[in-house]
This record gives sequence, C-alpha cells and structure tokens, in this order.
Amino acid sequence: MTTLERHPMTPVAPPSVIQDFYTPEELDTIFGVIRDNGPWRLILAHHFASTEEYLAVSGGKDRKADARLSDFTSPVFRGFLANDGVVFHPELNDIYFGRKLLDTALSLHGAKYGMAHNLLFNLGGPSHSFDAGHFDTGSFRGMGLHNTPLWLMSVMAKSGLFDAWEVKTAQVITYFYKSDFAGGFTYWPDGPDGDPQRLRPPFWNTATLTDNSRMYHRRESNGPVERRDCPELEMTSLLHSLPDGSWSVRNGDKEIARFDEADMRMLVHYTALLFDDIDDVRRYQNHTDDIDAERAIGMLVSDMRAKGATVEMPGDPMADPAFIGQLTEFYAMAPSRYPAEAPLEVVGR
Repeated sequence: MTTLERHPMTPVAPPSVIQDFYTPEELDTIFGVIRDNGPWRLILAHHFASTEEYLAVSGGKDRKADARLSDFTSPVFRGFLANDGVVFHPELNDIYFGRKLLDTALSLHGAKYGMAHNLLFNLGGPSHSFDAGHFDTGSFRGMGLHNTPLWLMSVMAKSGLFDAWEVKTAQVITYFYKSDFAGGFTYWPDGPDGDPQRLRPPFWNTATLTDNSRMYHRRESNGPVERRDCPELEMTSLLHSLPDGSWSVRNGDKEIARFDEADMRMLVHYTALLFDDIDDVRRYQNHTDDIDAERAIGMLVSDMRAKGATVEMPGDPMADPAFIGQLTEFYAMAPSRYPAEAPLEVVGR
C-alpha cells in the first residue's frame, strides 16, 4: 500500500464556521475601541518603515521606475488590540481572556491547555487584493517573530523539518462585510497544490475556527471595481474615523480616500497557543527543548544538500542576501488554482 505524504502546509482540519460569534455587547465594545483609538496604520507599515524599503524587497528587479505602493498593496489597515497576554485597551479584557475564544481555539487540536496570543483587526474599504495566498507566521519553541526574521520563520514552516518544535496555534477570525459583491475569503484546505475553497460574502459576525499557520489563504478583492484604486497610498497613510460614521484615508492632513461604513470590510483575528498536555506546557515555558536560528539554518542547509543543491554557508547567514534568496527560492511554494468567482489579480494588469 502506498502512503501519501502530507503536504507541510496542510491544516489539521478545514475551517469551521460559527455564526453570530460575539454578543451584541461584545460587538459594541470592539467597534467602539476601533472607532475611538485611531488613526490606524497600513498592515504593511507594521513590517516596513517606508514605501521605498518595501518596494526594494517586494517590487522585483524588473519593477517599473515609477512604481507606486498602490501597484502592490491596498488600503487595508491593522490595529493590535492585545498581544502576548497584554491588553492594550482595558475594556477588551473580558473578551481577550474569556473562555469563549480560548475554548473554541482548544477544540481545533483537541488540546488540553492554551493561552491567548494576539487579538487584532484588519479594516479597509473597496480595494484590490494582489495576494496570491499566504499563511500566518507560526511559532517554534525558542523561535518567533520576537527574535527571528519573517523570511526564516516562513522557510522553516514550508520545509516541514521543524514539526518537533512547533507550537500549535488556532485562529478564531470573525468577518464583517455586508456586501455580496466580491470580498470573500479563499483558502486551500488540502495544501497549496489542492483546489481552493471559499467563504462567500455577505457575512456579519461570522467566525471561522482555522489553522491559518498551516493553511494558505487570502483576502479577496472587495467593493466595486472602479473604486478599488488608491494611487496616492503611502506607507505612512493612516485610517481615521469620522463623526458621521465614515472613514478617511489621509497622508498627513490630505485626504486621499473616503469610505462609507457600508463600504468597509473588517475582520477580528484572535490567535491562541495550544499545548497537548502539561509536559508540552513545561517544555514551552521552561525552554528545555528549544531550537535556535543556528541549528535551524544548519538543518535547512543539510536538507538542501541532501536533495542535490549546492549551498555555500556564508559568514553571516542571517544577513546574506544571496543565501537568503537561495533558501527562499528552494522552499518556494504558492497556490496555482483560484476560484472562478475570485481570480488572482495581477500586479500591473
């Protein structure tokens, strides 16, 4: 009998949908915090300091000399509401630390113990989505985004070599989008080589319990096609709440876009870290079986060489562009099939 090897980027289970996840009182609290505590930064601005920095690494060597940020990304904004056990807005304490979110997350893996990791939101008006599919950054014992660059975390996950150190996660992601025109959620539950599935709009207070650190997924373009461009978007653009309920995108004092409440697509994203048993908890808390970057890179290089690649170990592998590029390319993968109702938008179309 032939045993099929499981793709490393395959979730433990497909997403499950939970309608009306938050109570009306919880929604009032969440929406109030988002309205009252802006302005909010672009998602990309949490990772890059300037438009030039982003284009330097993401625009490709053949990008146009007059390329703009809006050629590659969209006016979608993010705010962190809580992270690593710290709640940034006290009125959210009962939500972040509540049993509902954690118990829901625990059920995905059948885990016995867990802890709240982060709570954030994404919010934007009509916009393109040039995302071909991505997965959320996971965590390994001893290594996370607090001490490891994003590129290495991504390569480690895709390699499938580090399951022994993986910290299991689950996400509870709740969607808010009243339009039925585009704006869905595409996901690949059988790995990036498999067929895509969709969560179709409209949805309101519709949660998904999902294993997004192991599953490729993407936001679909949303809103009327003729309203999706935002040519003046910059890394420093901010999203402001207005008294009439609308939202304003601004570069300093200059408004570059305005969206009505009905135009907005939002998600509230919760992640928990999960542990099978008390020994698993103690390994994580006491750091008795951690991995570090030196060992991880050594394992990756050994794997590449075993598969026929010629790899030269540089003096500073964490900062050597050619070495980073070789690892990234060797373990590169991406979905190739997209829903007919939500095809991939191509940059520079």
